[in-house]
Amino acid sequence: MIYKNKKEESGASLNVAVLCENDALLPLTQWGCWLSGQTYVPLSNKLSSEELNYIVKDSKARLILASSHNEIIAKKCTELFDIPLIIIDHNFIPEHDFSSSFLEKILLAVGDNVVLEGTLNNDFYTSSIAMLIYDTKKDLKPKGCIITHKNLQSRINIICKAWNYKQNDYLLNLLPSDYSAHSVHSMMCLLNVGGKVSFYSDLSHIWSTLLSVNQPTKDRPNILTALPSTYIKIIHEYDKIFSEDSRIAEYIKTYCTQNFRLMISGPQPLSMNIFHHWYKITGHKILRHYEMPETGPVISNPYVEDKEQKRYHNSVGFQLPQTNVCIVNSEGEKLMESIFDFKDLDSVEIQKCSPKLFKNLEGEPLVGELQVSGSTVFKGYFNLSGNKYFKNNYFKTGVIVSFKNGIFELLGHSEDDVIKSAGRSLSSGDIEILLLSHPHIKDAAVVNVSHTLWNEKICALCVPESGVSLDLENVRVFCAKWLPSYMCPDLIQIVPHISRDCVGNIDKEELTKLFFL
Repeated sequence: MIYKNKKEESGASLNVAVLCENDALLPLTQWGCWLSGQTYVPLSNKLSSEELNYIVKDSKARLILASSHNEIIAKKCTELFDIPLIIIDHNFIPEHDFSSSFLEKILLAVGDNVVLEGTLNNDFYTSSIAMLIYDTKKDLKPKGCIITHKNLQSRINIICKAWNYKQNDYLLNLLPSDYSAHSVHSMMCLLNVGGKVSFYSDLSHIWSTLLSVNQPTKDRPNILTALPSTYIKIIHEYDKIFSEDSRIAEYIKTYCTQNFRLMISGPQPLSMNIFHHWYKITGHKILRHYEMPETGPVISNPYVEDKEQKRYHNSVGFQLPQTNVCIVNSEGEKLMESIFDFKDLDSVEIQKCSPKLFKNLEGEPLVGELQVSGSTVFKGYFNLSGNKYFKNNYFKTGVIVSFKNGIFELLGHSEDDVIKSAGRSLSSGDIEILLLSHPHIKDAAVVNVSHTLWNEKICALCVPESGVSLDLENVRVFCAKWLPSYMCPDLIQIVPHISRDCVGNIDKEELTKLFFL
């Protein structure tokens, strides 16, 4: 089946491409599209001009909204496809005092209901498309993931209840704009419950923001979300400024413990030392979860820890409610399946699931591709036909996971990311993120090379910071301190550069040929 916007022919709902930063314009443009019945198509300025042009063409965007910072990029697109361009900045938003006279102009009473003037009725949102999110996986053309308003509402409901979002919550968002655009926890959940979101990107003053220096109580964040790489930068900033002052260090830990209730990281690998250092600095264990645009949130570490449920650096935790999951091995055999009881839709507790196991490996973890179904899962890809991405109503994520005792651990997004050594399946990403946390390593990549005895050798490439002489023995000691022996690299090479595409992907097969074969 070829998916198109149902209202496209009438002109009532069109695809609007948006190119802006991770700031207040992001939710304003997103919700502006939805309130007027349009489909939101976020773009990223990290993409090459070829990829941007492809997405605008494939999505059949009829309008581009762009921040002034992205005007040059956006203008080239609009000229190429002869579509309108609107440049917006914070001055674009009119100021209102939100007095009763202003509210009387925009609110309409219809029977017992109060509606916002210019918006569409609920029937429109029960069947319409909210977003097209384009992935940018290496060696493949971007695909437009169709996310409906019903998908979004399911995702929002699950996270709001599982993580206890409230009206008085204030979230500090340090995520990139392309992540914030689809990850409901980063702004949609807060706006849904009436909370606040603050966007921030200047990490040179991040600790003043975290500690709410000179901020009134009502403007102090109590939730933080960031990528693991951002947590690394914040820790390095802490070490530069505060590490020698024990009194300030104690104050920071006390402040964060008393004023923050949750600190979140996404599905990207989180190294043990970052997890440990962050807990030592702030008193908070970072909460990891797994999601992707196609599925929404699927797995999460627990919001509240107890004897049964703990947060770990190397796991994404337990299955979330209202999602069904199964694990399938490379031969297509189903290893396990866990189905949520949809009769109990109000259940939002993150529970240690009792899956049906199709294979018993005598205490060893089950390893295979994660597949997902449920109300959060997208409807298909825009302009693509066929069902090769689904099997028995399960979406094939392409993500390799390990499952044991009800807990999921991410190993990688392809077989290239999984290293099989000494009978274990290991995540190369977990080793890479540890190496990236080393103060003298600018970039790193971990690949697997065939070995007659141990299946595969773990080989690491490290790019030193400019002007720094990287000591290999120091790197080995660093790895040995934070990794179990079976995850430590067998071979480490220092290289001047690691090639990545515009969104940071690495061709590991090419790296292996270049340096180790």
